[in-house]
Amino acid sequence: MRIALWGPLLIAAALAGAYIYMHDPFARDGTELLQVPLSEEDPSLDRVGDLKYLGGLDIPRMGQNIGGLSGLRWDSKSGRLLAITDDARWVWLTLSEENDALTGIENIEVGDLVGLKGEVLTGKEAGDSESLTRHSEGGWLIGFERDHRVWHYQTLAGPPEPTRIEPEGLLGPMEANRGLEAMATIEDTWTGCAESREGTQTGNCILSGGPDIDRSFVVGTTPAVREVGAVPTDADYGSDGALFLLLRNYSSDEGNVVGIQMVEFSPTDYSERELAVLETPLTVDNFEGLAVREEGERTFLYIVSDDNFSGSQRTLLMKFELLAQD
Repeated sequence: MRIALWGPLLIAAALAGAYIYMHDPFARDGTELLQVPLSEEDPSLDRVGDLKYLGGLDIPRMGQNIGGLSGLRWDSKSGRLLAITDDARWVWLTLSEENDALTGIENIEVGDLVGLKGEVLTGKEAGDSESLTRHSEGGWLIGFERDHRVWHYQTLAGPPEPTRIEPEGLLGPMEANRGLEAMATIEDTWTGCAESREGTQTGNCILSGGPDIDRSFVVGTTPAVREVGAVPTDADYGSDGALFLLLRNYSSDEGNVVGIQMVEFSPTDYSERELAVLETPLTVDNFEGLAVREEGERTFLYIVSDDNFSGSQRTLLMKFELLAQD
């Protein structure tokens, strides 16, 4: 009788434990950073496509509930990475690097994004911040979905100002959780991309400002991107005008991300250069942030994943160098 009783109880406990692991927002609590190889099967692998891998980190909560990282930017003035989370917070990351390789994080600073009246943004409807880029007049543009809008934060610690950027007016009607995932600026030109394959009008991205006013286009046209059905999740400009894009494919059948792509796009002739495709057995996750860092003639790309505050996904930060074309 005891065996018959304890058997079902043990099974129930195991299932409950598995559920907690998958849904507990603190499943990776702590401060221990883990090194992440490009490939678990071949830890020596350091190249994929036109990119050289320069290290990666699995970042736990760090005692500050780090998670949900979406937009990402490199700030050359401070030498730090800035990320935003999908629960309306900003995160500054001071990195440790040796011989260009990403080895750790020296410091993390976290704060709340506030609303137009200085109120802390709470709840998904008001606080689902997803995209980040610089404003041409200083400060930062931050895009939100659900309540689709773009605000200008002159300082991240203070209240924003509304902008004239209307995501749905530019890219068409958007689902609540499929909004403005990517923004990038260069000089007086603003680029935004929706989390869709082709958008509801004529493209999933748009150029606005400068000589090209509200010119839409489609990214993700290379065969590898088309094959996995990836959608844009972030974008950033290089100083020469090249637009770097991160695209991610989520499989509802497999219940997780099955691949990401990084693409270099030319807004002048609409050409795409596929930089890399990451699929299992390479390290993949829900990557939603991309930042370009330029040092002299060298270009580095950082990508970060959004763990959705779930134990089934990770917060990964990875660094690559763009290799010269053969």
